[in-house]
Amino acid sequence: MRVLKKEVKPLAFAYPLEHQETAAGFASRLAAVNGRSLKYLLRDMAIANRNLDKAEESEIRRIAILGSADLEKLLRYTPFEKSSRHYQVAGEILPRLSVNRTYFRFCPHCAIEDMEKYDGVSYSRPWLRLEWTISHFRSCDRHRVHLTVTSPERIPFAPFDFNQTMRFLTPELHKHADEAPEAGQSPFQAWLQDRIEGRRSEENWLDDLPLFVAAPFCEALGVSALHAPKVPISKFNARDWAVAADAGFEIASAGETALRQLLQRLTDAQSSTRGFWGPRDTYGYAYGVLQRTAKDPAWAKPRELVREFALETMPIEPGTDVLGVTATERKVHTVRTAARDSGMHALSIRRLFERLGIEEAADQSGKLDHRIIVKAAEIGSVVSALRKAVTAPAVEKILGVPRIHLNDMVAHGHIRALADTDRRNGKRRFSLEEVERVREQILKGAIEVSEPTERQMGVSGVRKAATCTIPDVLAMIFSDQLTWKGRLKGRTDYGALLLDAEEVTKIIRSRGTRTHLTKEEARDFIPGAHDRSINKLIAEGHLEMAEEYSHDARRMLPVVSMESIAAFLVDYVSLGELCQRTGLHHKRVRATLKLAGILPELVPESAGAFFYSREAVDEFEGADPAAWDYEQESALKALRKLKAAERKPVASNVECKPATGKA
Repeated sequence: MRVLKKEVKPLAFAYPLEHQETAAGFASRLAAVNGRSLKYLLRDMAIANRNLDKAEESEIRRIAILGSADLEKLLRYTPFEKSSRHYQVAGEILPRLSVNRTYFRFCPHCAIEDMEKYDGVSYSRPWLRLEWTISHFRSCDRHRVHLTVTSPERIPFAPFDFNQTMRFLTPELHKHADEAPEAGQSPFQAWLQDRIEGRRSEENWLDDLPLFVAAPFCEALGVSALHAPKVPISKFNARDWAVAADAGFEIASAGETALRQLLQRLTDAQSSTRGFWGPRDTYGYAYGVLQRTAKDPAWAKPRELVREFALETMPIEPGTDVLGVTATERKVHTVRTAARDSGMHALSIRRLFERLGIEEAADQSGKLDHRIIVKAAEIGSVVSALRKAVTAPAVEKILGVPRIHLNDMVAHGHIRALADTDRRNGKRRFSLEEVERVREQILKGAIEVSEPTERQMGVSGVRKAATCTIPDVLAMIFSDQLTWKGRLKGRTDYGALLLDAEEVTKIIRSRGTRTHLTKEEARDFIPGAHDRSINKLIAEGHLEMAEEYSHDARRMLPVVSMESIAAFLVDYVSLGELCQRTGLHHKRVRATLKLAGILPELVPESAGAFFYSREAVDEFEGADPAAWDYEQESALKALRKLKAAERKPVASNVECKPATGKA
């Protein structure tokens, strides 16, 4: 049906346009005050219902003329279709579904105030606030109550008639006001109002995002922060969404640090779970929202932050799509993925992680293998090397080296095991490159020999001929001390190596005598020391152990470093040495030093004997030639005074209570 346009003039009765009043709401109120419904007013004024429903400017202009309203304000606060997915209002773009076009929420307290403020037909007095038509507003910040939901009569392709709906609600407004649930102040809604009024803050992380991104993201983030990842949101009511929106706004508005803290908390919550570990099951509803908008460039800022954090903290497999981008490399390993990629058993990897300082890998941590994470950058090279590594038995076969010789090579650092796998009762693993390096070092400069002489022997034969140890011979080989090496013709294994027994024997016998002391010799060397004190001084780090070859034993011996002994004697003098020097009983020596203010620096509990500062004792002796003269009676008297003086401060701290009794 063709609608004939006619010139419109201001109506006789009209209310003034309120701040943030929509065009459809203003038209409904205008119709009510003139005794008409919105449907018939639009028909009478030749205004198409559909055009007003779509907020076309020409129809809003006619409504403004009818009600003598400011056209610019009416246009600004009337939502109109921006695209198939978005609406625009007050310069802000909202999701299409966030603009309520078939129903509205209202605050009964505000409606009661409107009833008292205006004259005229009762149901024409309330006016439709913009926030009552936007789904993100769920409470009235002025009256601190949740909004009441209505069900207006819906006419297809026409806006709902606000005041006709209020006509049936007006008689029970006070009842609705009494029954409206209480609500707290909403920072999220206050921020929405600021955005609608054109106010933004550089400190708010959300304020450079369009509202159709920022508002839904706050709600989704709040759901993830407050609920389990798979919470059924279909059961949420308006209050649940209001709480979630405020929680999400508090986090998102604070910026990246707060967002990362939330994501880390959600990640930590997965540490005690089982099964597959992925971003959707960790971050919950917020991640689902980001997935649905993965192709929208407007969502890039929150999407990239979440994607980056997920890749940094989760064992995401290369080739996995993460919010629209395919992961090209692994950034995080778990025990399980590291075991799979390295070919090692998960328990071996777990123990390796523990040795690398990852506390969560300890057995008592209670964490499962697939929940213990470590940065791939920290162990990626180790995992890659372990994948190609070989075990000790394989090295024995490749090099043709006996197990005892290989153990000595490892113990003395001639061959390096991978990733701290050189552990007692553990499976050592070696890279093939390291094995080949050792082969080259062993046969370096070796001359091919067809028929070796009697004195050209392998390592084991040379060891016996020179009466030395396998480590001695290996040290000569790997330090290039030998002038002649040979190998059996056609072979390149360890067993083909030939050495000159005469040369090895000469090197062994050319070594000088021992310069360090055994523990027994150290005990006799330090005056006043004994076996127990030597062991304790070593354990406490005052003396250092070393290894030195002994011609008598024909092997390497553990010895006490002479340098550490000399340094110790420079710093300390034992009680036994002072007794020998002065000829006094040890009790008299201790008493004399105590009276001089010199106390032992090392005691038997930690050092096995009393040791004093040599510098303090020397100053004591140098200050008085008769320092060691001991007169028993005066010494005991002085000691008693000293003990009394030591007890006096303690006694003075005792609270003295006044005596009580009868007069």
